Amino acid sequence: MALIFPVRTWSSGPSAKSAPSSDDSAVAANEIMAADETIRIILKWVDADGAVRPAGTGTAAIPQPVYMDMAVPPGVRAHIHQGLISGGMRIAADAEGRHSIRIQWEPDNILEEMRGGVSRRTIRSTLYFSWLDEDREIQNTWQSSFVREDEIPTELVPDVTGTWPPAAFQQQRRTGRGSFIRRIAEPAVITGAIAVTIYLLYNVRS
Repeated sequence: MALIFPVRTWSSGPSAKSAPSSDDSAVAANEIMAADETIRIILKWVDADGAVRPAGTGTAAIPQPVYMDMAVPPGVRAHIHQGLISGGMRIAADAEGRHSIRIQWEPDNILEEMRGGVSRRTIRSTLYFSWLDEDREIQNTWQSSFVREDEIPTELVPDVTGTWPPAAFQQQRRTGRGSFIRRIAEPAVITGAIAVTIYLLYNVRS
């Protein structure tokens, strides 16, 4: 008999929050944002009767309990399991004799440091799904994506960033005062260089 994970009482979905820092418990960790978006996408496949009918599979339903085949930290796995169970899915503890949904993330997260101690973060990823039967044969594949963007205190960035790739920042940018000065300085340098060139040409001809 396959083990079924028990239902716990935390919330799930796009509005779920974690407490990555004692300074600001309203700021969700990157991994929670990515996990919640994954939960939201998967729960769209659950119909009114509780059958799991993912995109691209027509009327075929994945037999439950289903194993979630995903390379994630234990805490993220527990959070995703709980969100799916709360949404009506039956989740198996292992793949033995069970159908599986394999999930792979291709993240492109951006951190943009702005003025005033504020940073804008964009958490986005393409998700690739595969439905495997009990013999680990692929029955179907499909994909989806998500984007979440908000502004957080720059001091909290180390607290919300994880080492799991969908929680890490693949790109980091800096805007604000530095870029403002650069926008002013670069035209001035160009104008000065042109002026020097004209002056030298004039003096050479003289």
